[in-house]
Amino acid sequence: MEQLLILRRYYLPTEDDSSENLARAAWLDNHLSEVTAAAVANGIGRAFKGVK
Repeated sequence: MEQLLILRRYYLPTEDDSSENLARAAWLDNHLSEVTAAAVANGIGRAFKGVK
């Protein structure tokens, strides 16, 4: 629960600690982690292929 509160404060600093906002912060964290992982994988793939 404490981690959700920290995520909510990080991603949604002006919102309250409602269950909806906690869920949104958790979704945002998960989504941004997935997007970052995909970007890193694409970058590594391009680096090994030598694509600019």
